[in-house]
Amino acid sequence: MSNQHNENEWEKTFLEIEKMDKRGELEADIQLVSKTYGLHEDDDRDEILFFIAEMIYEHNLYSKTIDV
Repeated sequence: MSNQHNENEWEKTFLEIEKMDKRGELEADIQLVSKTYGLHEDDDRDEILFFIAEMIYEHNLYSKTIDV
């Protein structure tokens, strides 16, 4: 895949993660990442969402939820 394609796919993934977070669909994942890495659920929210998006992007998780 080209770098531009990868960048577009990453952007789509991260935007969908932000939407899912606003809908409250990621609370269990956020709590897990927070506890696992010693991050604060609110103060470190951006870092946690980035981590979740990265895992989904790299491992094609939630493929039915995210249209990438």
